[in-house]
Amino acid sequence: MKNNTSIKKVGGFLLGFGGLMAAASPTFAADFDYGMDESFFKLSYNGYVRTTVGVLLNDHKETSADDKWRMNQARATVNIDWDIKTGPLNWRVVTRVEHEHKTDYLEDLSERMEKQHDALNVLTPGTDNRGNYGRDGKKGSFMDQYETTDELMDIVREIYFDWQITDRLFARIGRQQLVWGESDFFQAMDVVHGYDFRQRLFYENNEEWRKPLFLLNFVYEVHEWDGMLNFYIRPGMDRSEDMGSNYNIEGGRWIPTPYRGVDFTQVTDAYNEDHNKGDWDDWTYGIRWNGRWGSAGYSFSYMKTFNPAPVINPNLRLNAGGDLAAFGEYYGVGDSTAVGFNPGGMPTDVALEGYGDGYTGSKLLGEWLYPEIDVFGFTVNYFSMAMDSTLSAEVAFIPNKPYNYGQLQSDLPGWGGIKEKDTLNVMLRIDKEFKWQQILGTHRPSLSSIQLFDTWIINRKKSDEIVEFASFGEEKSEHTVYLTLFTLLNYTRDTINPSLVVGTDLTNGGGFVIPAVEFVWGNDWRLKVEADLWWNDGDRKKVCGKADNNGNAANLGQDLGVSGCDKTVGDDLLGVRENDASFMDWFARDNQLVFKLTRQF
Repeated sequence: MKNNTSIKKVGGFLLGFGGLMAAASPTFAADFDYGMDESFFKLSYNGYVRTTVGVLLNDHKETSADDKWRMNQARATVNIDWDIKTGPLNWRVVTRVEHEHKTDYLEDLSERMEKQHDALNVLTPGTDNRGNYGRDGKKGSFMDQYETTDELMDIVREIYFDWQITDRLFARIGRQQLVWGESDFFQAMDVVHGYDFRQRLFYENNEEWRKPLFLLNFVYEVHEWDGMLNFYIRPGMDRSEDMGSNYNIEGGRWIPTPYRGVDFTQVTDAYNEDHNKGDWDDWTYGIRWNGRWGSAGYSFSYMKTFNPAPVINPNLRLNAGGDLAAFGEYYGVGDSTAVGFNPGGMPTDVALEGYGDGYTGSKLLGEWLYPEIDVFGFTVNYFSMAMDSTLSAEVAFIPNKPYNYGQLQSDLPGWGGIKEKDTLNVMLRIDKEFKWQQILGTHRPSLSSIQLFDTWIINRKKSDEIVEFASFGEEKSEHTVYLTLFTLLNYTRDTINPSLVVGTDLTNGGGFVIPAVEFVWGNDWRLKVEADLWWNDGDRKKVCGKADNNGNAANLGQDLGVSGCDKTVGDDLLGVRENDASFMDWFARDNQLVFKLTRQF
């Protein structure tokens, strides 16, 4: 069994890399003009060097080792922002290089992926069993999903120029981030871009994980109406890696329990880039009016974009009469009765339905795709003198938003197909500063924020059998309501800054709490220590069988990294069948400590 304790490794990594940061980092941002007139040319840069270490606080049943106190992340980041003036154009170039050490925990996950690959080659010789990453990976090695590759556009994160064309018309052209909306945790309007959730889910600032795109972004000032018109076009020049939101369906550290080490891209196409419902070469665009009415700010907007989360389009070959119908019956999907291959006597549901182009490709279970959607939005913010608070609201109406549905009694809940429902996202927020200097000893007022977020599926019916995400069986309610609270305290002139974030699912139960403290030394050094903690009501999806390290051709369960799984209650890779696991349950037993040491320059 592998060593379970990583505290010494954590300290060694932080101290060792911290020493390199102190020796190698510049002590100040630099300006260069090369003797030229600053009105024509000027170059400056600033940035940071950071190391991030994550330590698990729970054992994960998908591995044979005791994972408590093991490192699941050991990451080094160098980020440099370049500002360049060339005549009338002001350029911005954001470069970032990230590298991760493959910890023992990640090694265990990659080994389980390789066992799955070997087993699939034996069981399904007629299908494509290559995943995105790992053995025979189509996109690279296992660690490529977490770090910068040698591609230029992985290193050059953003590159654009600003051009003040007239006194009213401003243009920003190039690879950039465009932020629309008011919400922090659950984005309603901030969906111009996809996000990369594979590194740390949603604990980072949105700017850190938002995926920049090539945009033609214009702002036209209308002084007479005290507002401005912002419109953008994405002309479809982006790489496939830049599109959509990446959830860790490759089986890495941030795939929900119990799927760590289960690579869904070995059995599904991820992602279909040119589906007729969501072709990444299609132009997307948006227009927004920002204005003020008295002391209130408001905006109206429309955008054509891609659904923030991928949906699964199931393989129709799993249906009765298809050449994969035996597997359909094995997993309890596809209306494949009378094939005679179901060892658990699992009830089968109605036939799987295709979405647009029905999938009949070479992957066993289907394809992931991002359908195009229309978003109509409204935001407003107002400072209330009576409450001494800033009040904000955001409303986004999405007609025909796609959801997975059906097959709720199977190993693959939600894989019945894709159903479109009109959806309204609503966010309400209060930001207020509290004068707690006398009570808590802070040296200045403390900012707190409360946010309520509601997803309303209009005209949702019980028979719709809509799920939050394919593979989890909790039916999505007509209203799904989240409540979050954030507060920040500042001590000793902002050199010790504790914070607390709390979120809960008011509809299904469960939630998270993130206590943290940041220590500041001078202008350069920052150390942040936080605990990412989850609670749930016991509805989490569980592993089926016992993880092991053995593998031999005679025992398929051991080849998949588990043994003793009973098919009547679940599947060795897909877990125990359930109809209760909702969003907060997905991350049960994902509690961890995170250390961030940053050197700014």
